[in-house]
Amino acid sequence: MSIISKLKKGSKDPKAAFTYLMQSTKNKFVTREYIAQSNNRSGSENGLYLKAVQNATKDYKSFSNFKRSLNYREILEHVSKDQGQVYLDNIIQNSPDLLGNINIFKENDAVGNPIVYEYKGIGLISPTSLRYLKVASDLKIIFGEQIGDKIVEIGCGYGGQALINDRVFKIKQYKLIDLPPVLTLISKYLESYILNCAYETSTLNQISTADKYDLAISNYAFSELPGPLQRMYIEKILKNCKKGYLTMNSGKSDTKTDHLGRMTIKQLEKLLPPFEILEEKPLTNNENYIIVWGRNY
Repeated sequence: MSIISKLKKGSKDPKAAFTYLMQSTKNKFVTREYIAQSNNRSGSENGLYLKAVQNATKDYKSFSNFKRSLNYREILEHVSKDQGQVYLDNIIQNSPDLLGNINIFKENDAVGNPIVYEYKGIGLISPTSLRYLKVASDLKIIFGEQIGDKIVEIGCGYGGQALINDRVFKIKQYKLIDLPPVLTLISKYLESYILNCAYETSTLNQISTADKYDLAISNYAFSELPGPLQRMYIEKILKNCKKGYLTMNSGKSDTKTDHLGRMTIKQLEKLLPPFEILEEKPLTNNENYIIVWGRNY
């Protein structure tokens, strides 16, 4: 997001706009951190996100407030209050039973000091937690009460989706795939809780093609990868999954217009298990959609 975009976004909140401007100025002097070579990086990898991730695991104070970091929120924790309300409305309509245990899901806000808002009927909660809960609601509707024993998630943030899923479903094993610094944060975060399932963290290179999974989940991460890396994720992980739920923000456009060469829907149809396309609700971008296979009819 450009400085101008940030200022426009904060036009109704001068304090927020000023904070974004100050952070953008500071970022000119921050050493950016990258893991992969430039042609193997996610479309959202700007060097500031990984730096924020590393800072989050540096000491207790940083970890206790990492969800407030502007550079971290550029990638995660940026769901607005209004979007949170739409997610909540969706849950009320489709999975109202989940809200009977809302305090269990509010646990996701106990670490990292996220921005929380008051929502009618459920009290204070972060809109990001509501988004994770809405995804869990989708999984429950699409795949049923039992989504599988062995779950794999591609691009896992700090592990919030895994935590919410652990509270909703009976899962035995949960594998989280991401970059090394992010995996360090995920482990630190999840170890702040007592989970029902066992979890493992791994990079793509540490994954064996012999591994099989009941369900693959990705909240935008897979769709932000460059084409060659997407193919490797399909080869090593996704084609070995009985079920899949991938929220996508690429693929509708021709790869010739995409500087990362991300695969189109037609290309994905040739490589992934047979899938259907669902509308993202709420639709957060016109390019977004959800890929699903293994639906429980």
